[in-house]
Amino acid sequence: MLIFISRELAADSPFFHILPTDQVEIIGESLVAFERVAFAALPDIDWCFFSSRNAVKFFFQGLKAAGLQVPTGLKWGVLGEGTAKSLKEQGYVADFAGNGEPQSVGAAFGIVAEGQRVLFPRAAQSRESIQKILVGLVTIVDLVVYTNAPRTDFELPHADLLVFTSPLNAQAYFAKYPLSKGQKLVAIGQSTEQALRDLGCIEITTAPIPSEEVLAEICKTQLAL
Repeated sequence: MLIFISRELAADSPFFHILPTDQVEIIGESLVAFERVAFAALPDIDWCFFSSRNAVKFFFQGLKAAGLQVPTGLKWGVLGEGTAKSLKEQGYVADFAGNGEPQSVGAAFGIVAEGQRVLFPRAAQSRESIQKILVGLVTIVDLVVYTNAPRTDFELPHADLLVFTSPLNAQAYFAKYPLSKGQKLVAIGQSTEQALRDLGCIEITTAPIPSEEVLAEICKTQLAL
């Protein structure tokens, strides 16, 4: 059996220790191309909130490229576990960490940061899910730190199970391949599920928590391994 997941997997990914690799081939490849967007300064802010690992990556790359320092006393917020891990790799611990579900995270963060200025490093094509929830609760400071666009330069074999980790990855895949009979679909969260439904997909299993461990467990169940 073959599983495709739309992101590169680290060697210690749960996909490789939860799933029996003697029974399953796992292909991890992002179908989205990324490019850093330069910025020259940071505004006066109380919080910096990240909604993705790429936002963390390109924000800190941008700081370094511009010769900027992290403001003293800045507090950090993250959408979920994976983003918290990426932030920690940069040497910072999140002051607020959500469960990965935008609606509940936005509501909880709005209580914590109410009335304060919050920077949102993001992709140019971001859906800004958290920002929409926080309108009127915090001062939203926008900062585009990267662009993301669907790739077309990929070739993938037929997979029994397709795991999508973002709406853009789903759009890139189905722009090139149709859904085959018997293929199963897994979405990392509600935004990705909705993107799949917009593409005409009906039967989708959505992870309750957007983590690789949960996705791998779902795959194991879906393939009855």
